[in-house]
Amino acid sequence: MKTIKAQQLSDAAFRQYGTFQNLLDNRELAAASINKKGFFADLVTLNFGTSTLPSVSVCHVEREEKNIIEFVEAHRYTCEGLLPLDAGVIIYVGKLIRGELRAETIEAFLVPRGTFVKLEPLILHGRQFVNETSEAHILCMLPQRTFNNDMIAKFLEEQEKLEIIQE
Repeated sequence: MKTIKAQQLSDAAFRQYGTFQNLLDNRELAAASINKKGFFADLVTLNFGTSTLPSVSVCHVEREEKNIIEFVEAHRYTCEGLLPLDAGVIIYVGKLIRGELRAETIEAFLVPRGTFVKLEPLILHGRQFVNETSEAHILCMLPQRTFNNDMIAKFLEEQEKLEIIQE
C-alpha cells in the first residue's frame, strides 16, 4: 500500500480543487467580506444547480489506527462544502483522469477546525479523518439527495488503497 502525506492547507496547493475560508478568524473574515465587522456576508459561494435545494448534513468521524482511503467519489454538477466544527480533520482530493476516479491523483490536506472548504464539481474526494482528537463532526453542504442523483463512486481495489500519514 502506498502512503501520502497530509499537507498544510494553502491557497497555492489547494486552488486546483476549490477554495477555503477560516470562519473563526475575524481579520480574515473582514478581508473577505464587504462588511468589515459583525456580519461577514457571502464569504464562499457554492453552485448547487437549479433543480434542488441546498441541504446541511453532518459527518461524524472517529479516530482510527490508520487513515486508509478505500472509497472515492465525485459530483458531476455540484460543489460540496465541508466545515469541521469541533476538531481539525484530514481530507483527500484529486482529479478525474479521462472521466475515471483514479487514486494516483490523490493529495491529502489538514483542515483546521472552523475552516470552510469548497470542493468544485468533478473533484475526487471521500470521507474525512480525525486529525486532532478522538472524534470530529463536519458540516457538509450539498444539494438534497446528491448521494443518489449526482455521484460517481468507486471502492478502491486493494492495490489502489492509500494510507494518509502525518509528520
